[in-house]
Amino acid sequence: MPFWGRGEALPQTGREGEPDQRNLSAIARIFARTWPYLLPQVTGYWRELPAKWVGNGEVRDAAQSDACGPDASSDGWSFRHVPPLVTVLTAMGPVTGWLPFGTDWSGDLLFATTVLMAILTWTLLFVKGRVYVGASLTLALVGTAALLFAVFAVDGLDDNFHLGLVALGCACIWVLQYRIDGGRLRLRVRLGSHLVYYFALVWAMTVLTMVIALFSVDLISQSILQAEPLTPFLADFIGRPELAGEGVWVQGESATANVDLELLTTEQRHSLKWVYAVFMVVAWIALIPSAMFLPYYYIFIMQRVNQDLRMALLDRWHRLSIRYHSDHRVGDSVYRIYQDSAQVTAVIGTLTQAAQLLNTYVIGVAFLAALDPILGTMAASVVVLAILWGRWYSPRMRESSLAAREANSDFTSRVQESFAALRIVKAYGAGEAEQERLVGDSLSAFNASYRVRSLMAIVGIVTFTLAAAALLGAQFLMAVWAQGAREVFAAVLVGLVGLSFMKWNLAAYNWAQDQLGASSESVRSLVDLWAQAQDMAMGLDRVFGILDIEPDVENHPDAIPMPPFEREIRFDHVSFAYVEGRPILRDVSFAVEPGTVTAIVGPTGSGKSSLMSLLARLFDPDSGNISMDDVDLRKLDVDSLRHNVSFALQENVLFGMSVRDNIRYVVPDASDEAVHRAASVACVDEYIAGLPQGLDTVLSDRGGKLSTGQRQRLSIARAVVKDAPILILDEPTAALDAYTEHRVLERLSEWGEGRAIFLITHRISTIRQADRILYLDQGEIVEYGSHDELMGIKDGRYRNLVETEARLTGRFSEPGGPVLQSQGGGA
Repeated sequence: MPFWGRGEALPQTGREGEPDQRNLSAIARIFARTWPYLLPQVTGYWRELPAKWVGNGEVRDAAQSDACGPDASSDGWSFRHVPPLVTVLTAMGPVTGWLPFGTDWSGDLLFATTVLMAILTWTLLFVKGRVYVGASLTLALVGTAALLFAVFAVDGLDDNFHLGLVALGCACIWVLQYRIDGGRLRLRVRLGSHLVYYFALVWAMTVLTMVIALFSVDLISQSILQAEPLTPFLADFIGRPELAGEGVWVQGESATANVDLELLTTEQRHSLKWVYAVFMVVAWIALIPSAMFLPYYYIFIMQRVNQDLRMALLDRWHRLSIRYHSDHRVGDSVYRIYQDSAQVTAVIGTLTQAAQLLNTYVIGVAFLAALDPILGTMAASVVVLAILWGRWYSPRMRESSLAAREANSDFTSRVQESFAALRIVKAYGAGEAEQERLVGDSLSAFNASYRVRSLMAIVGIVTFTLAAAALLGAQFLMAVWAQGAREVFAAVLVGLVGLSFMKWNLAAYNWAQDQLGASSESVRSLVDLWAQAQDMAMGLDRVFGILDIEPDVENHPDAIPMPPFEREIRFDHVSFAYVEGRPILRDVSFAVEPGTVTAIVGPTGSGKSSLMSLLARLFDPDSGNISMDDVDLRKLDVDSLRHNVSFALQENVLFGMSVRDNIRYVVPDASDEAVHRAASVACVDEYIAGLPQGLDTVLSDRGGKLSTGQRQRLSIARAVVKDAPILILDEPTAALDAYTEHRVLERLSEWGEGRAIFLITHRISTIRQADRILYLDQGEIVEYGSHDELMGIKDGRYRNLVETEARLTGRFSEPGGPVLQSQGGGA
């Protein structure tokens, strides 16, 4: 663990090579892939209003429309009411005098904008596809720009009110639609568009904060501190027109500064202090609800997005083949699903913050450039330097981040494996060695994460240095200009906004200093966000790496549900290999009828379990086909097929829940009668009575309080309760004594009437219960028949297996023989 420097090398990941070479477009594509998981929070859902609200006399359940998705407008829903509504609202501007036409250019420009918005709403009725999207975005941008212009550049509140009505009318395209159904009017509204609501609130808060800052600085810096008269707009806004100077801007004439007018009296300045205090209190009280609600709302939205991505990951993880899971550590999958997937929530947060910071930076640079182009250039130069700096650190950040995530993933895998092998670790006294491995992986993960944080710190220090140099230089220039009362560059534009500092003075200095500081801080924050974005991109890349893996087994486009199993299961010249060139099964052919028990035997690694995996379509054969009642399994729906196949595996996996819930794990709604029947077939009922709460006894993790034989019988009961027509038992009685084995197989035989049962086993006592025996060796069926038929084959493989076990059993039962004689028929 380093105090200084990079620490030890990373033994697990070995990422000590060249920086990541992906370009900006590659990183952008990674972030763009999060869009499908953000889209539901944008489009929301439609809900139909109850009929009693519409007034047609028929009450309908509002919840019935929940199924209507964001693209359900093809069902007859329309927004044809919006263009006429927006047109009427636009015409109301000149008619009511809210937005008079022909009085001044700013009002005319605003009215022209509302006319353009009306035209765009009509356009949306007749276009589709990309043109529709482009027109919608244009409408949103034009409306936003018009509202900002009305707030900051046009005197009075009537224009703001009128623009607000027109904007609400346009919004009905998105939030309110109608249809005529059987002569009755039906309405629906869009709900659940949480990201739209969130950004609307953020935008409103940004505008309100800007208004507060804009007018408070003019009021306190000029009028209260320097006794300058108020601008006409500000005087009207606070209801004190007698404190206003003459107009700051007269159309067609040059700007005049308020410094030439009569100064405010001491009494007037003292009265403005209370106006300022009340204004600030009221303004910030207006901000408090949104400021308190937005963080909570943001977390709510992010958790919904993260939940959707995690569910998509889990769904894909369950659909991936056994081949994938065999090649990947469990801890790696856990880390990707739990930790890497969380980066999707950081994406929208980063985009939100970046949009706000970029907005602050652009506005700051625009204002500074209006005061003086030199200031604007200095503020803009910071972002140029930041971009050049980002080109150096971005690939190194991605390389370090990926190394850190892989190292932490390895550590998670090590912890998971240590817990899973706890019995072995204790049995072999390997605790100290295992602890050393854990410490090594933990140290690697720490060092890898330390390098990421160290690089982020360096990024912050360098960015701060660049921004501070520009900030200090600009402040020096502003101080000199303010002392000399130098005229600002764009006095006309400044006057339009309603500010008084058209010459450099205290107010101009304070305002410019605030804008320069905000712009500088915005650039620094943007650089930090971009550094974090490299880390997020690597996490998301690992997530999408799983989503990009196509399952080996997929449904046929015309897949059908599995019909009832009636005649036979047939393997016809089936071959299969996990790795090309190393076949596991070769040209396997046989048939099985319902009501029979088929034992599959053979040496270890001969392909027994692989054969049954093909039957459940955990894999598909490389050649040949498997059919059920003459229907190829590849034409059956995978879920339907697996619903009709039940497994009892040699690895008896139990869960930390009650015995009852473990039995009905695959059939959660199984009745108590079915649970008791399955317990009886597997002879579980014999020891359940001795448990503290019977079937309701909660087992420890992995069923650790039960013996191996008890766990094995519980696994058989779980397979039986599914009541499937096909049952596969992999070494079902390996841990049972001879007496219990005989009883379980006897009950299974009775229960299995009309079903096909497959037994994968090495125990002769189990094999003898089968109707047919299939002997596999090196992936080929070398013998197939009943016990008596195979015993009649001279020098046969199966006969040799039986005789070998008989000789061993006889030797172990001799007096004075090995200690294994005490086990009797058990295993």
